[in-house]
Amino acid sequence: MWADEMKLLDTQRYVARFEKEDQERSEPIESNSPPSPQGKKDQKKRVKKTSDPSPKTVNVWEDYPEFVPLNYQPSSDILRHVTGHQLLYPQPWWQLDSVLVPCHVHGHWMLCHVLLKEGKVMVYDSLNERKSGLSPRMKEIRGLLYLLPSTLKHAGYYQHIKMDPHSTPFTAESMHSDLIPQQDDGNSCGAFLLKYAELIMARVPTPWKSIFGQKNIKNVRKAIAIEIYTNGQLRNSP
Repeated sequence: MWADEMKLLDTQRYVARFEKEDQERSEPIESNSPPSPQGKKDQKKRVKKTSDPSPKTVNVWEDYPEFVPLNYQPSSDILRHVTGHQLLYPQPWWQLDSVLVPCHVHGHWMLCHVLLKEGKVMVYDSLNERKSGLSPRMKEIRGLLYLLPSTLKHAGYYQHIKMDPHSTPFTAESMHSDLIPQQDDGNSCGAFLLKYAELIMARVPTPWKSIFGQKNIKNVRKAIAIEIYTNGQLRNSP
């Protein structure tokens, strides 16, 4: 939903900065003994190959704060989402307590539960780090934390709820893996996300590990498919 807004960023300046940094990282690494000509050549190749990020992999989401002063203006499509004129069952956000935002990060789906009045985002990630139990992708949603208060202000959200606009970015908190089920494979993140959303909407308190997990994710997929089909049939019936 936020993809169009990235066009407003000064990407040329951003890419130029990383081109310079990438070039600096590509310099050969010094060692105590002088390497052979072939070794020095291989060393340059290794450093060049592993230097990250490169201009082709710039993450504008993570570094969006650099572009905050560029007079961000939400598109009309985004404003229609907030004001309740975009979805099949529209409802303006000022009538809601929270909004669920699926986020796709480097081939992985996770769920952001946006608490509007609190100015907070709860992150539900089915691939949390084992050591910390928290999502390793928190920095990837920094752009969302900056875009939300500005978008709400432009949509007139704060005027409707009679609240002063948030002057700072939203905060984010990762749900601990002790509280939410975790996937064991590499392709079930979408099913976990949908189940997280279902439990949030049903106001089921965590922990959820006794409700579902990797062992019965096939049943979760089947239930989702049945609900999608049934809903489609009902909507298309006379």
